[in-house]
Amino acid sequence: MVSHAQRLQSARDTVSFICSRSSDEMRLPVPNCAPWTIYNAAVHIGRVGVAWHSMIEATPDDPDSRARGYADAEARGSGQDPTTLGSWALAAIDALDDDVDRACYFSMTGGHGTVGLWGWHAASELGVHRLDVEAALGLEPSLTDEMAIDALTYTANYFLPAMSRVTETDPGAFDVVAARDGATLATVEVRAPGAEGAPAAATLTGAPVDLLLAVWGRPHGPVDTSGATEIIDGWFELPKTAFQFGTWD
Repeated sequence: MVSHAQRLQSARDTVSFICSRSSDEMRLPVPNCAPWTIYNAAVHIGRVGVAWHSMIEATPDDPDSRARGYADAEARGSGQDPTTLGSWALAAIDALDDDVDRACYFSMTGGHGTVGLWGWHAASELGVHRLDVEAALGLEPSLTDEMAIDALTYTANYFLPAMSRVTETDPGAFDVVAARDGATLATVEVRAPGAEGAPAAATLTGAPVDLLLAVWGRPHGPVDTSGATEIIDGWFELPKTAFQFGTWD
C-alpha cells in the first residue's frame, strides 16, 4: 500500500525532474502529448498546480474554487521560467502536508474530497506526465510497478469516472489486470458512475506502466485485450476529450 507521504514525495520528484531540464531539452517535442514540448509539460504542471492549490484550500461546497484557480493560473502571464512553474506546483503539493482526512473540494468528484485524495491525484497525474517526458528524452520509464499500480487504481476509481461524468458517456464495464512474468499483480475495475458492480464485458492485461499509459490514452507497450474491445477503445478516447488545456503557453 502506497502511503500519502510516498505519493507526495513522488509528486515532488516529478516536478523537479520536469522543471529542471536544460533549455535544449525544454524545446524537445513530447510525442505522447503532441503538440507539447517539454516546456509545455512544465507549464501544464505549474498552472494546474495553481488550480489544485485553490481547490485544496476550499471547502467541498465551493465548486467555484476550480474556476478561481484556473483564472489565477491564466492571470500569471505566459513565458514563465521553469523554476517558477515548478514552485507553483510544489506549493500545491506542500499544501497536502496535512491531515489526509481534511475535507476539501475535489474536481474529480465535483464535490467532496480530501487531502488524501488530492495526494493520490497529484502522484498519479504527475507520474503520467513524468512518463511522457521520459519518453520524449528517450529514457526508460522510472515508475515502479508499485507506483504504477497505485496510479492505475486511482485512474480507474476517480480519473476515468470523472471523464465519464463530464462527457456524459458510459463506454461500458471492463477490468484491468496488471501482470508481470505471468503473475497477476493487481486487478482494478473501470466503471462509469452509477454502474459500480456491473459485470466486466472486456479485460485489459499487461505490465503496470503500459496499462497506465494505455488508460490515459498514451502510446504504450504491449497489452492484451479480450471481450468487447470497443468498450476499452471507448474509455481510451475519454482523456483526449475532457479536461484538455492545449499548450497553454
